Amino acid sequence: MAMSGGVDSSVAAGLLVEQGHEVIGITLRVWSYEGPARCGSCCAPEDVDDARRVCDKLGIPFYVAQAEELFRDRVVMPFVREYQHGRTPIPCVACNRDIKFDFLLKRARALGAKLATGHYARIDGPAGARRLLTAVDAAKDQSYFLFSLGQGELEDLRFPVGHLTKAQVRAEGERLGLCTSNKPESQEICFVPDNDYAGFVERVGGGSKGGDIVTAEGEKLGAHDGIHHFTIGQRRGLGVSSKLPIYVQRIDPESGDVVVGPEEALWRDALGVYPVSWVAGAPPAEATPVTVKIRNRHAPSAGTLTPTRDGASIKLDSPARAITPGQAAVFYRGDEVLGGGFIRSAS
Repeated sequence: MAMSGGVDSSVAAGLLVEQGHEVIGITLRVWSYEGPARCGSCCAPEDVDDARRVCDKLGIPFYVAQAEELFRDRVVMPFVREYQHGRTPIPCVACNRDIKFDFLLKRARALGAKLATGHYARIDGPAGARRLLTAVDAAKDQSYFLFSLGQGELEDLRFPVGHLTKAQVRAEGERLGLCTSNKPESQEICFVPDNDYAGFVERVGGGSKGGDIVTAEGEKLGAHDGIHHFTIGQRRGLGVSSKLPIYVQRIDPESGDVVVGPEEALWRDALGVYPVSWVAGAPPAEATPVTVKIRNRHAPSAGTLTPTRDGASIKLDSPARAITPGQAAVFYRGDEVLGGGFIRSAS
């Protein structure tokens, strides 16, 4: 059982114990707890202590696994490099793919065990044809971050709270007498606890290329000292004045130019996605109607998915605002996750 020190994984562990499973709790140490880039939520010392207390309460063994170097190489540094290349990364996808469901799943398998987590998602279907489904609680659904899971991983994974609402999970925590039952949720990226992404990129990666802030017609409005300060759709903090509201439309990592324009220019109805991971192991044979989430909090948009040689192209039925390179596009058919990948282009 992957223990984050939060209520979701705590309750998941408790439910598994009640179901008669032999449960082993394990927490990952993934980031330094000291210095200017100290860890925030999910892996801070107090969270490790909470996970240990929960395991003691449940009467199960508890271990801490060191994964700091792997986390830095697979999650933190790609996060920094994406910002330095003018894209807006989503590190939770990399953490799930390369840390929880690779490194930690291998640890579980080495013990002859399955891996359980507190994710809000569901798995059903027979061996070889597993389906990844959204959670019962739509407000807490985390399937967007899990699109990289394939048949091999789903065979050995369990999501014990995916069929519960958040309120039900907290009630179960109270019933089980767990110290985390009323613990508040964290919203920030765990290794950027102050939400200052630009400052983090500067501390860890040394910043990025500077350039000009220009209109689509090439008019220079000002200058900036690094493209890592910007993301598509941004309005505040541009450092330039304009008679009308302007928003970041495009970021050119080669020239360092940040292109700005009116809000209506942010709406696009086509996107290219690469690389793509398919839950079933292969793409649909032909163009397929889907709904698409272009960011975690985005309401799914209807469209048509067409597999390509190296990814997928999506044509939306209606334009979506601020389709952002670096973010994930995840494809759904009803409550089933078909797959997903990273946005590379929008038009």
